[in-house]
Amino acid sequence: MALIEIRGLTKAFGSGAAAVTALNDVSLDIEEGEIFGVIGLSGAGKSTLVRCMNLLERPDSGSVTVAGADLTRLKPKELRAARRNIGMIFQGFDLLMQRTALENVRFPLELAHVKRAEADERARALLATVGLAGREGAYPAQLSGGMKQRVAIARALASDPKVLLCDEATSALDPTTTESILELLRELNRSLGVTIVVITHEMRVVERICSRVAIIADSRIAELGEVKEVFLHPQTEAAKKLVLPSRSGKLEGFSEDGARTAVDECRGELLRLAFDGETTDRPIIADMILSCGAPVSIVYADTRVIEGRLYGHTVLQLPSDGRTAEKMKRWLHDQRISYTKEAQ
Repeated sequence: MALIEIRGLTKAFGSGAAAVTALNDVSLDIEEGEIFGVIGLSGAGKSTLVRCMNLLERPDSGSVTVAGADLTRLKPKELRAARRNIGMIFQGFDLLMQRTALENVRFPLELAHVKRAEADERARALLATVGLAGREGAYPAQLSGGMKQRVAIARALASDPKVLLCDEATSALDPTTTESILELLRELNRSLGVTIVVITHEMRVVERICSRVAIIADSRIAELGEVKEVFLHPQTEAAKKLVLPSRSGKLEGFSEDGARTAVDECRGELLRLAFDGETTDRPIIADMILSCGAPVSIVYADTRVIEGRLYGHTVLQLPSDGRTAEKMKRWLHDQRISYTKEAQ
């Protein structure tokens, strides 16, 4: 049984002709101990989904089961108790500005009527866990964005939850700080065993720490699978928009002797090559050029590190000569390099 089970979740805002459907019959399972990504463009419904996971938004229909309890069927007192299993962090940190870092982390323990000494001890330990030992007395205004998010993470962990929901938790941070927060989340997942759900519009965030991902488009789950599979072989248009690079910044062609060639020689069809973790570091394109004796034009190239392995996409424009192009495709097939034809 999955730790989080969502079945037939539907949520609309407004009524009548003005109603906007945010979620439409969404179902998915999230396993205990995994880092699960939910990604989509703005307005796709991903933030509504995460807020339904702890019933900050109550769905119109469907069920949300966390650790065996269907939240949609619980009475208010039971729901408050069940929510202790679910921590949440937000893009805007949502810290209490008149409270110190220690007091912010201690706040949910106060609400749970934990004794002050015990609450202080746990809050100090959590601040140390997120790398803020010695900053217990700092106010939010005295902290950087990354530090504020670390305080928010510590606060979300105060009640020792089974699940940590992260709603665009790195969107307001610079790239270096984002990397440090993602590494912290990964370490918390390893050390505490907490299940983490990451809501984001950035594919690189999902690639960095998630094992599986759901892509939301038009209020539905458009695609669901392991991150590496979705990255290498996206099946839906929604996934392709998020995963595959656009064909901008086209490079000039090159030939087997390294000299630049006129791009006019490479006016044939476009192929997108997908490189898995075993073929990414091989000189595939150079070998193909040498073997086939013809230039290609590199339209786009991109690599990503997913679960510690390097994966990549390259878009090539083949020669306009049909026989040469077919020779190149046969060579790629023989080398077991996955490719798909791109629209011109």
